[in-house]
Amino acid sequence: MVSGVVAQKLQALDRALAELRSVGRLTANDLANDWRLQRAVERAALILVDVAVEVCQHVAGAAGKNRLPSSGDAIVRCVRLGALSDQPNYVRMVRLASFPVYRYEAIPAELLVELANEQLDDFARFRNEIAAYFESH
Repeated sequence: MVSGVVAQKLQALDRALAELRSVGRLTANDLANDWRLQRAVERAALILVDVAVEVCQHVAGAAGKNRLPSSGDAIVRCVRLGALSDQPNYVRMVRLASFPVYRYEAIPAELLVELANEQLDDFARFRNEIAAYFESH
């Protein structure tokens, strides 16, 4: 059964996925020419990454492990626990987790375009695998 906290996070992931999919295919020029679009895509991307990392940390914690030092470690732990399949894209999809947003820098458009155009299915697969894991436990 999916806990309330994880269910809320997965709902946020679903919303962010829907928002990014509604934008359609992006280019770096699209983002450079529209700061509002850039900020909306940044926010949705950061939500996706944050949910993935926090849910993986939650799974690791439920298995009796302390908070893992990196988002990649959390993904690897979830693979070892059987919560996620061994998708090489999972570690790649959370690389924005270490981006220094607290310095108020814009996320490079190339990273956002890649995430929006190439990685949304990875986040959807992540969501489905995590939900299935919680339903089976």
